[in-house]
Amino acid sequence: MHRGRIVLALFLIALGAYLLLERLGISVPGWDAMWPVFPLAGGLTLLGGYVFGERRDPGHVFLGTALTLAGAAFFFITLGPLEYSDLGVWWPVFVLIGSVAFVAQWIATGLRDWGALFLGLVALAVGGAGLATTLQLLGPETRELLPNLWPAVLILLGLILLLRALFSRQSKQ
Repeated sequence: MHRGRIVLALFLIALGAYLLLERLGISVPGWDAMWPVFPLAGGLTLLGGYVFGERRDPGHVFLGTALTLAGAAFFFITLGPLEYSDLGVWWPVFVLIGSVAFVAQWIATGLRDWGALFLGLVALAVGGAGLATTLQLLGPETRELLPNLWPAVLILLGLILLLRALFSRQSKQ
């Protein structure tokens, strides 16, 4: 299969359709609003290459997931309902995207890359805490409360180490 040619052909078709609609006077969003299509398409291409390709690189799953979700998140800004100024509140979403990407990589390795799972869980905790803080989900005192919860990271680390020990034991038997 000539994946590179197929991707190029699909890109040219989409670009041609966009430019044709624009030339015909049909209202289409400008490039300032449509640029997230590039990371989104790149991510989908990497994920498609992993699923349908012969050589399966779990790193492509991480990058493909991260690019796809980041592109989709930026569409919430460029096409609405959010604006760039809202990133001061919504920045933890990108940490959560990293978390999802690490977990996707862990799954792609057949649940064997414990480093990816660990990073995914740490990013989940950091992103979740960041979002709880910026959105004040735990009340207006969230910024004062969260620093006191740092021992939860120790509990999480202990749980990960425990799961790793239990699963590595089962795989050796």
